[in-house]
Amino acid sequence: MSIKKLVLASGSIRFDMETDPIMDHILSLSDKKENLKFVYVPTAGRDNVEDEAVIREYLSRRGVTDVNFLLLSDDSLTDEEIKETILTADVIYAKGGNLKFLLETWRRRGADVYFKQAYENGTVIAGNSSGAMCWCKHGYDNCGIGGRFMFLDGLDLIPYIICPHFEDWPEFLEDVKMQELDGIGIDNDIAISIVDGEYEIIDAKRNIRHSAFYLPAAEDYHVYDLGRVKLDLPLLRNYRIKY
Repeated sequence: MSIKKLVLASGSIRFDMETDPIMDHILSLSDKKENLKFVYVPTAGRDNVEDEAVIREYLSRRGVTDVNFLLLSDDSLTDEEIKETILTADVIYAKGGNLKFLLETWRRRGADVYFKQAYENGTVIAGNSSGAMCWCKHGYDNCGIGGRFMFLDGLDLIPYIICPHFEDWPEFLEDVKMQELDGIGIDNDIAISIVDGEYEIIDAKRNIRHSAFYLPAAEDYHVYDLGRVKLDLPLLRNYRIKY
């Protein structure tokens, strides 16, 4: 059985800097250290790839030259092309943006099924903001009418509600209480890395006050700072993905 690897980040991954600790951690998780295939999925940003050159340059400095920008809103892409791109990837990274558009597009193209297969096969799955929420049972994003916050059904790789930008979205602390599902809040420049059911906090070290937090439904969403206390989160282990 392949080891499952998932990295959920909040705030920008800084491809424009000499180093970004979160992205370097993502790359380090791949079993393949040479000729690594990196698939960048900018769906949540409506497939805007104006930063493609910067991303390629950053990855090239780390020896990653096989980089594929998977534009799933491009209807000329065939199902076979989508399937092959996803299932041959070593690392898949989803950009932030509009979670609702991302999920609707992935399901319309059938990419959600292939992403789940890649995760179960041991591909490193990662993303930032909406690109992190999409992998979880529910995401919390301000993509409703007029910027209204809403909960959306993600790919359910892990059974939690994810809220990125936790320090900026205090509405989550009340809204989550209607969901009856454990929550995880992630401050900007922080990521939670989950490998084989065990988590660690990856800090980009751009804000010393930032952390990640666990909010159990059974305790009326009491907030636990995962950067200060190590908790046993058994639902991360042996969770069965639904197709």
